[in-house]
Amino acid sequence: MQQQPGGTLAPMECTFHPQTETLLKCSKCDRPICGKCAITTPVGARCPECARVQRLPTYSLPAPQLGMSVAVALVVGLGSGVFLGLLEQLIPGGFFGAIFVALGYVGAGYVIGESISRASNRKRATPLQLLAVCSYGISIITFSLVAGGLVIGLYSLVGLVVGAAMAVNPFR
Repeated sequence: MQQQPGGTLAPMECTFHPQTETLLKCSKCDRPICGKCAITTPVGARCPECARVQRLPTYSLPAPQLGMSVAVALVVGLGSGVFLGLLEQLIPGGFFGAIFVALGYVGAGYVIGESISRASNRKRATPLQLLAVCSYGISIITFSLVAGGLVIGLYSLVGLVVGAAMAVNPFR
């Protein structure tokens, strides 16, 4: 830091934001940094280059894993929809049929979420949440086509919501 006559410190311009005055320097390279770009580390404030801020590997999704996850999402979404649709035709209607459909939605959401999670090596990237919801939607549409329609009742609505939450849960 530059001292002015009288012992006061002279403000400097931030290396990364030249219009911002600062009295702070990086603890590693001694470049002036402002409060916006200073990163607190156990050894003091550092500039973004010296701190080497990296995204956690859990939240970074390489293209090959994304491709595998998309393929798994399509297969599991279609497969669970067809399976539930065919199974629904074997179950009689009424109260137990409604409960079965609701539990089927929840089970499909769980299977979809777990399958995509395993295909992506347990990553938690945001695109995987969207992929899980889309796969769940594919499953529900396929189910309604195979079963001959989508019956909306209280149990099925609860099952739909809980199933969607189960599909997205592994990626939070």
